[in-house]
Amino acid sequence: MQVRPNLLRPYCLRVTSTSPDLRTTVAADKTERWHRLRQAALTLFEERGFAAVSIDDIAAAAGVSRRTFFNHFETKAGALFDPAPGEAAQVAELLAREVGADPWAALTRALKAYLAEELRTVSARRRILAGQPELNRFLLLANMYFEESVLAWLGGRGITGLHARAMSSMALACVREAFTAWDAESGQARLFELLDQLFALAAAGTAAIRATGAADRVTDRTTGRITDGATNRATGRTTERDRDRATPKAGQTRSRILLTAERLFAEHGVFAVSNRQISEAAGQGNNAAVGYHFGTKSDLLRAIVDDHTTRLERIRERLLRDRGDSTELRDWVACVVLPFTDHLSSLGTPSWYARLAAQIMTEPRLRELVAGGLHDAPGFHTVVAGLHRCLPGLPPELRRRRDDMARTLLVHTCAHRERTLPMDADAARAAWEATAAELMDAVEGLYLAPASSH
Repeated sequence: MQVRPNLLRPYCLRVTSTSPDLRTTVAADKTERWHRLRQAALTLFEERGFAAVSIDDIAAAAGVSRRTFFNHFETKAGALFDPAPGEAAQVAELLAREVGADPWAALTRALKAYLAEELRTVSARRRILAGQPELNRFLLLANMYFEESVLAWLGGRGITGLHARAMSSMALACVREAFTAWDAESGQARLFELLDQLFALAAAGTAAIRATGAADRVTDRTTGRITDGATNRATGRTTERDRDRATPKAGQTRSRILLTAERLFAEHGVFAVSNRQISEAAGQGNNAAVGYHFGTKSDLLRAIVDDHTTRLERIRERLLRDRGDSTELRDWVACVVLPFTDHLSSLGTPSWYARLAAQIMTEPRLRELVAGGLHDAPGFHTVVAGLHRCLPGLPPELRRRRDDMARTLLVHTCAHRERTLPMDADAARAAWEATAAELMDAVEGLYLAPASSH
């Protein structure tokens, strides 16, 4: 029998044997497409406004398919706010050039160099945000990635913990305020004049941070090694506080405090519970544990809401990927209801967050504390815009009032369900599924109800 050659072998070799040059070319092509999509998105957003531009519009303007868009960005907002490929390395390189300089002066010079290179993107973001301030939530996430590089660099200069965060936050605040005050028609030079003025004003505030950072760096005369100020100078051993920061223990303690606070707030009311009570209930020997890990009670409450909001957003983003182009009201109502009910279901039983959310919704002081968290996440505005497109017959003001009714119905119904959840895990999941279906029926009916004449 004649043995036939394996005709697939050469093809397999071509696919699996990827040379370094080919990998470099593929990576370069991907980066080029990313930047093409970013520039197309910036141009369209500036011309038409963020809400009026679709993902298909961006893909078409960039000359790629919708599928290619999702290979680079998960959401439309990502095309405006996601960090560019290599951005972290770019920032790190700019900072690394500043050797031996005063940390604040070095940081501000590096920031100005970065802004000079990325002025097109940063300026466009600011112009778009001026028209749609609700998108600022996305900018906070974008700044978080940027700040990681800054914090790492400051750590290498002996400035760590809250001192590092204070310095990086002040620098970013200066950048934000400079762009807010800047008139683009006055030219780039005017922007950098404003930056210099603000950096100079902030320099006095960072002086104490820089002095503390220097004082906290101790040189061991025997080994010549530089250690952090949290190291005990007499024994050379790391203190308990420093060890907490360097090990998973700190994360476990924070999680325990968050969950304990959430339960106590839900059961007794936010204003009736003290930080001391939370620390004791969380099993912390130090009654100041809440202050150590979070700061004030307001900071703790914001941390709870931010933690849940982040997880809610993941569910909402997944739903938007599946239904984001729908013209059916039911699909958009599902994007309102399911993130909350699915998230609550994932918490298991017992849970407390729905009852805490109900408190926040009805208490003005609490709403002010966590403004922009509970129902002001970026994806939520996308959902509301999609939902409103399905209701062209309702006047805008009436749509907004029904939005408020829908949120109240959602949160308070879930708070009631949470109080009566069965302890069995399967029964609890079924209860949340039934609640979600009932809420979608009710919310859809609320939006479709005829408007009475006044």
